[in-house]
Amino acid sequence: MQAEINPLTHKEAEKFAVIIAEKELKSKVRKIKYLGGGSFGYAYRADIDRQPYTVVMKAYKRCGICEREAFELKKLSEKSLIHIPKVYFTYLKDNISPVDFICMEYIKGKNCFTDIKKLFASKKKKRDFALRVTEAMHCWHSRTNEKFGPVMKPVYKEWLDFYKPLAFDILQDAEKMVKKGKLEEYFLKTMKKAWDSFDFIFSEKVKQPGLIHGDLNVMNIIADKNLNPTAVIDPFQSMWADTEFDLFQLKSLTGNAFGLYKTYKEKYPVSEKCDLKTAFYALYHEIYSYINSGRRTKLNHLRCLFQLKREMKKAGLK
Repeated sequence: MQAEINPLTHKEAEKFAVIIAEKELKSKVRKIKYLGGGSFGYAYRADIDRQPYTVVMKAYKRCGICEREAFELKKLSEKSLIHIPKVYFTYLKDNISPVDFICMEYIKGKNCFTDIKKLFASKKKKRDFALRVTEAMHCWHSRTNEKFGPVMKPVYKEWLDFYKPLAFDILQDAEKMVKKGKLEEYFLKTMKKAWDSFDFIFSEKVKQPGLIHGDLNVMNIIADKNLNPTAVIDPFQSMWADTEFDLFQLKSLTGNAFGLYKTYKEKYPVSEKCDLKTAFYALYHEIYSYINSGRRTKLNHLRCLFQLKREMKKAGLK
């Protein structure tokens, strides 16, 4: 089922960002600037009249994300090789604001998706960038836990105890989307074919939970003009998980332009079926996000679809 999303526009949410920042920081907002938005919220840069002088205010159009993301940011920051923004406070919707907010540290630099110039960096800069990002990623993945599941409450003894029911629910919701005319039949056809081979695709046991970011694509990596990563932002459903569940995002949006996925596989051990698994994860995750947000980037959906079909063909799955 599609989650309930507050229809507030970024212009409407902006006034509440000012009100909440001034109330909680006991300061005057001198300037506010819209930074952009995603499936579930909007981000603003707010300049205030006392330390830290500049903060990020993030509004959430969906309930239940704000406090979880704050927890995830703090957990990821504990032993991170790349900076994670500090959380100043969270604010849950009330009679003052119709949406939740998180206030966090402002990081200078631009993300590696909207700043097109970064795509044309030298091979050496891209290689150095990929090495640093994947090293930081592997540092999180090397942290372990006794149980699998959401960072705030991991309760599953086995990875597939968590993931297989989730994937089945995504498939069922995709069928409903097709019937409503909101998703093309050919996506569902490939998803069903992959589901029929689920036990083969996931035949390699995930032995230990690792900490994952959950949304580590180039839009959530901040870098300076020389492509030195300065921060990682916006985890989404960070978990104690199969660490390969984190890898498909490395090819999201810009494909292999930065060589992140290839670099990770070169440096760190992965499962025999890693390419096939991550292709399954990618398409199912894209449809999951569409179901829950009502927003889609069809070009990215098609990329994930063709990738899964290609990997299934390579594996002899017809």
